[in-house]
Amino acid sequence: MPVKPNIVERAAFYTFDAAPSTILDLAGLFAYQAVSTANELGLFQPLAKQPYSPQELADQLHLQERGLVTLLEALAAIGYVDVANGRYKNSKMAQKWLIEDAHFDAEALFCFWNAASRDLSPHMVEVIRSGERPFDFYEWVEADPALSDWYQRMLMMNAKMGGADVVKHLSVPTGNTRLLDVGGGHGTYTTLMCQKYPLLHGTILDSYAGLETGRQTVAQNNLQERITLQKGDMFESAWGEGFDLILLFNVLHQFDLDTGVSLLEKAYSALKPGGKVAVLDQVAGKVSGSATNALIRLVAMQYYLFADGRVFSRDDLTHMAGKVGFGTIQFHNLRNLPGNSLITAVRQ
Repeated sequence: MPVKPNIVERAAFYTFDAAPSTILDLAGLFAYQAVSTANELGLFQPLAKQPYSPQELADQLHLQERGLVTLLEALAAIGYVDVANGRYKNSKMAQKWLIEDAHFDAEALFCFWNAASRDLSPHMVEVIRSGERPFDFYEWVEADPALSDWYQRMLMMNAKMGGADVVKHLSVPTGNTRLLDVGGGHGTYTTLMCQKYPLLHGTILDSYAGLETGRQTVAQNNLQERITLQKGDMFESAWGEGFDLILLFNVLHQFDLDTGVSLLEKAYSALKPGGKVAVLDQVAGKVSGSATNALIRLVAMQYYLFADGRVFSRDDLTHMAGKVGFGTIQFHNLRNLPGNSLITAVRQ
């Protein structure tokens, strides 16, 4: 968790500018390294069951004791473990989010971002200088099945944490209805919608690698008869027609405004009159909370690095939908996905 200054340190860093706050940014990097390393070593699982001395834990995990002590002391300083009488156990925060919470996929999060930091982040300077990327993000992701799975699982994690909140804002007509989920490879949102609406049939359009995780999701929920997995490119493939609802979740931020308009045009053509498009994404602008605002801006920087992506404002999204001809444009705040909004619009 973030390094937390006490009241005197907060005054020094934030009020009087008596110390360089860059030190805290560096500490954040070191903190991530510590918890990521602990996760890869499998440290949190035994500490979930009982307290251990460093020697006992080193013996169980086949680790060098001095290095383990250094790691445990760092984890204690940033709130991931508690120590009493020389024995360590998970903190309440670590126990909840790294062990007990079924929705938070720490392994996928750490593995994906470690790979991105190793392979993509070193190119940030040249990307900002030239605007060119010496890699294709999606080719990079899909070239490694494990990396592709981590990426989809990370997207799925957000869907599981906020899916119920998203679904409650979406509705479909009574009777046999059809949903198209564009780029929704992991299948979580389509699954949640089909569970809510027993007569709904869904189609997920994504790449073969993107759909690998979705195949597992659909099978685990016994929805093979109601959810079709369609391999294809969202630009090159025909979307079909007559859909009641089209999902464009975490898609538009990958592209510029004109490309976003072209995708919304395809959605408009594929919908029935009165059908809805639903866009889920981070939205820049008036954001409640400085931490949430900072996170959105830092994520936008990663989108730019990865694929010349961006975070749009409410005005941008309203303009895109209105330009295509959509009406009744609504923004829905999501309690469990801070910084994200669900935008719905109706084909006239």
